[in-house]
Amino acid sequence: MPDISIVSPRRWNLFREAWRTLVVGAALVVLLGAIAASPAVAQNPPADTPPAKADDKASTPPPAAAEKAPAAAADEPKKSASSEKEKLPEPEDLTLTTSDGVRLALTYYPSNRGREAIPVVLLHMAKGSRTDYKYLAAGLQSQGYAVVVPDLRGHGDSTKQVGREKELSAAKLPIEQYKLMVDKDMYAVKEFLWERNNAKELNLNKLCVVGAEMGASVAINFTAFDAVGYGDSDHGAFYGPLQLGLFVKSLVLLSPEVSFRGLPLTPLPDDIRKTVPVLILVGKEDSRSYDEAERVSKIFKRIAPKKEEDMTYFFKPLATKLQGTKLLEPKALGAADNYIVPFLKLRLKDADQAREWSWKTLKKPHENG
Repeated sequence: MPDISIVSPRRWNLFREAWRTLVVGAALVVLLGAIAASPAVAQNPPADTPPAKADDKASTPPPAAAEKAPAAAADEPKKSASSEKEKLPEPEDLTLTTSDGVRLALTYYPSNRGREAIPVVLLHMAKGSRTDYKYLAAGLQSQGYAVVVPDLRGHGDSTKQVGREKELSAAKLPIEQYKLMVDKDMYAVKEFLWERNNAKELNLNKLCVVGAEMGASVAINFTAFDAVGYGDSDHGAFYGPLQLGLFVKSLVLLSPEVSFRGLPLTPLPDDIRKTVPVLILVGKEDSRSYDEAERVSKIFKRIAPKKEEDMTYFFKPLATKLQGTKLLEPKALGAADNYIVPFLKLRLKDADQAREWSWKTLKKPHENG
């Protein structure tokens, strides 16, 4: 290249004009090429083109999206209807009257599963009430169970008895009244469940009874009562083709006792004692409660099956001094979520035998035909 310092002015001007022409021409070629290529780019964007931002207000949906919009809007009522179907019924506060005139208060948590619903009866401790189970009852209802929670006589709102001047008091309840919790109160509860079964609100043939301390004694004795129909051994659980008893298919006992204030445990028939699934929970840091629960557990203890899924006997001592319904407090041990709910699912929903306990209309002998 020649030294610029010795190039004449005229030659330098010619060189500069030629260079400018060359640059402008090249730029024109690039511009024309871009214009020619632009339609193809719009129709076939490169694979690595970043997606439009969701918050880009200037973007316009393609025609396909606009066509789908009405269909999406049409689906809205369906979603709403589905939500309504899953909505839980409101709990109902009811009053039953026992055959000896006690006004039995009860809260019923209906299921939204109809006749597929598994009924669970929750029985409180001495000097307790149905409100002790409010968390467990609501939790079970949310999972499709139909839950019945009575105030047993002398407790909660079940203190009035026809023809009796004084109210029944848990603090001064005569011994004979504890046996009547089984013969009278639970009889009325069973009648209530019977009616709800025939109204296709639940399947009584999958009944579970949960009891705490005093309630555990009532639960076990009611299971024996139910095993022979209505406590009448002359008829038994079946009257020809009619099923009158053997509805209890599982038990949950919280801190049970061998004998509670004149209410000793009624011996269970062998087929019940050996086959009805039972879960026993107790706080092992209270030696008396633990010993009592262990004695009760021997009534149900059986040889462990070869397969874990076939187990029907569970004794779970928990590291606490808490007992009864106190074991269910959400901030305590989570006994409901960790033990009771899995137990019910295992034995009443998933077990092969549970398929045999199908719903049916129930009739008393005098109703047959």
